[in-house]
Amino acid sequence: MSARLMPSLDLRATAAAARPRDEAPRPPRAMAQSAQKGNRRRAWPRWTRPALRTALVMLPVAGLLAFAGSAWKRGTVAETVAAMQDSLIRLTAAAGFSVDEIMVAGRTETEPEAVLAALGVQRGDPILAIGLTEAKERLEQLPWVSAVSVERRLPGILYVRLSERQPMAIWQHDRKFTVIDREGRPLADAVELARRGNKRIDTLPQVIGANAPNQVRSLLAALERVPALKPRVTSASWISDRRWNLQLDNGVTIKLPEGPGMVTALRQLAELDASGKVLDRDIVAIDLRQPDRAVLQTSATAQLPGWEDDSKKKPGKKT
Repeated sequence: MSARLMPSLDLRATAAAARPRDEAPRPPRAMAQSAQKGNRRRAWPRWTRPALRTALVMLPVAGLLAFAGSAWKRGTVAETVAAMQDSLIRLTAAAGFSVDEIMVAGRTETEPEAVLAALGVQRGDPILAIGLTEAKERLEQLPWVSAVSVERRLPGILYVRLSERQPMAIWQHDRKFTVIDREGRPLADAVELARRGNKRIDTLPQVIGANAPNQVRSLLAALERVPALKPRVTSASWISDRRWNLQLDNGVTIKLPEGPGMVTALRQLAELDASGKVLDRDIVAIDLRQPDRAVLQTSATAQLPGWEDDSKKKPGKKT
């Protein structure tokens, strides 16, 4: 015979009486947290988070659709990209990144108007739109400029540093006088510089001859090796496309040999003048074309600078 074991009523009553009346069983932790969240005031509606996720996904898509629509209207992607860049640059200019000042350092002979024209920039232009490489290349095309750097100094300063070529001689050709540098490159019109009051050109020697600018570098190098004679040279004629005749400040003509013998001849002349003051004598020319001797010409019919054929002149007295 089976029997169900049931607690007696007396025992259950005793257990209930032993437990305090105000003590309730503790709910599980998950239920407690859920209850606390439910008691808080909701700052955003429930649909906010899904909407933000959808917006983040659709934003790039919308941008691509807008770009594609603009490209379809304009015809090419390149034009669309350029238009977008222009828009961004205009925004930066509106934010204060525009040309407010142009600073130029190292400028002596180059005209300010020529620098501004080469830059192609005006006050108020977006400074980020300036092509620095292109501006540098245009400035390097100016006659006086040998090197240049262009940089932005944000928000509004465009800074230009120039290195200018040095004038070394005045080239006389076709009834014109052109200032040239050491390499023979034309720099400016000498008459125009004189009209503007440039005093520097008064100290430059003149070179005469069709191809004189191509040979002026070797002449200047030879004269620099004989510093006693260099200040006395007022002009130089390139004869028969082979050699130089020098004109000194006292009117004496110096006939130099061809090629590397020019330096040796100049040193020989400097030594003769230092020992015998030959340049102070009553002479019109000194012929140094012979390596072993110097011929002094005293006749008024001696060859003058620019004469290319000695046979065309009248015989003169030589000592």
